[in-house]
Amino acid sequence: MLTLYRRSLLGLADVAPVKRLIQRHGWRLGARRFIAGENPEEALPALVELRASGRQVIVDVLGEYVTSPAAARAMATDVGATIATLARAGIAPVVSVKPSQVGLALDADLAAEQVLSLAHQAETAGGKLALDMEDARYVDATLRLLERTWQGGARRASGVLQAYLHRTPADLEALLAASPDPSTMEVRLVKGAYAERPALTLSDMAAIRRAFTDLAERAWRAGAQVNVATHDERLILEAAAFARGAALPAAKLEFQLLYGVKPKLQRTLVDAGHPVRIYVPVGRDWYGYFSRRLAERPANLALVVRGMFG
Repeated sequence: MLTLYRRSLLGLADVAPVKRLIQRHGWRLGARRFIAGENPEEALPALVELRASGRQVIVDVLGEYVTSPAAARAMATDVGATIATLARAGIAPVVSVKPSQVGLALDADLAAEQVLSLAHQAETAGGKLALDMEDARYVDATLRLLERTWQGGARRASGVLQAYLHRTPADLEALLAASPDPSTMEVRLVKGAYAERPALTLSDMAAIRRAFTDLAERAWRAGAQVNVATHDERLILEAAAFARGAALPAAKLEFQLLYGVKPKLQRTLVDAGHPVRIYVPVGRDWYGYFSRRLAERPANLALVVRGMFG
């Protein structure tokens, strides 16, 4: 039922009148719960508050699927400005970038040039860059982009794997083989949130959970750091149990959760002594991200409904 709900909601989000309505009234309808601000300066109070509570942050400068090289360069400039703003504020600039926002769909060389520059900028300031994973059309190109970034000397750059894709176990093996050092490799593991063709994905939640667990354990056995990026408490408990049983160093497991989602769970994990990093979206181009958050859980959509009617 949740898969049907997600596909239906994402389809509805592409309907032009619905998109215009949400874009016009989104902040009043609940977008601010999931997006810290329309620019990094506006988001700084939320970032400072998170860090004061024992949570680290990874900032996502929103934007995707640019249509021109000029727009891709403008997005890279925005990400660079965000890195600089965070560094000036004393916050390690850990940032997440969607490959399509820096031009991957237009010119792989342009995207590689910009990502490498941003990765070096972040690392010089004591942070790091993570490449987000987008829909299935971009998986191969994104993995190649990550490999090129490593080859360019940005060894702290990391990527994302989506457990619901049939191809992901092979993709993990390819990353481990390409990594300059698998024992220092970092990977963010998610279930997957895009509405893909059924032939590409696992069809039920039990299978996705099994795939998620298998991928995490394989990465840990190779020595990698796994960033468990899910709000599925069953998977979180399983990851914590495996880490204890395998006596993994604390640095090998980090829980990553979304800004505005399950804050009580975030605090519980911090109180239990786990490293926790909050994925904080920032920027004006927030509609696609907001739509995916609404599609994840009916409870998120209820926030919008309450905003519309009082």
